[in-house]
Amino acid sequence: MLSQRLNLILVVIALGSLAYAFTASEVEIFQLHQEITKKYGDKMNFYKFLKLTNGQKSTSKEISKNLRKLSRKYHPDKNKKYKTLYSRLNLATQILSNDDTRKTYDYYLKNGFPDYNFKKGGFFFKRVQPQTWFILSFIFIAASFIHYVILKIQHKSQVKRIESFIQQCKEQDTSNGLGETRLTFKQHEEDEGKNLHIKFGSVYLVEADEKESLITPDDIPVPSVTDTIFFKLPKGIWNFTIGRFIGSKGTKSNGTKLGSKKKE
Repeated sequence: MLSQRLNLILVVIALGSLAYAFTASEVEIFQLHQEITKKYGDKMNFYKFLKLTNGQKSTSKEISKNLRKLSRKYHPDKNKKYKTLYSRLNLATQILSNDDTRKTYDYYLKNGFPDYNFKKGGFFFKRVQPQTWFILSFIFIAASFIHYVILKIQHKSQVKRIESFIQQCKEQDTSNGLGETRLTFKQHEEDEGKNLHIKFGSVYLVEADEKESLITPDDIPVPSVTDTIFFKLPKGIWNFTIGRFIGSKGTKSNGTKLGSKKKE
């Protein structure tokens, strides 16, 4: 159970790291933005670079038409010194004339572009972007839902296992549920076996001190949303950090051992 929870947490961390991974089109936008701002100043953007009359209100058709106009002067076939400039004009036009890449560019133009550092592996944000918070929140909620489904499946599996065990014991009850039968249940030849007492259809486990515990699936706690990482993870972080210094104490479980109940 612990290993499964740790694996789930690792999956959440791995998925969360994707929130910081940029797509190829985003990197292309960042590189071009870095090039033109380095050459023309921080206030330069793709709309100004293309000298669009209507700026950000320009349509895709107007942007494509604008490149043909610029080609008359900056096409490298007419002047080789404009080869790099024309390549940048062409790329900026492609980005802004495509609805998807234009939305991406406009988003970063409004919220800020990442910085570049070769030692850190490329582009990175000094602060977390609004989009990143949304993605991380979505991943955390999705992972919590998956965790809840896993807990429900595990609960159902445990109930079936105990019910199957009880049924196997009842099949060996010579009284057919009308009396008492004592038997030793072994799962395999090397198993020391469990001493059982079947009394009027109910199966009890006979412990070393001769006390009997009722075997029933009713004692298996039904998982709830509070058992998921949505609640457990924040609580664990609180208890491990701030809670340790203000005397916060974790709640102690007083549940009965799964699948068994002490016979009064």
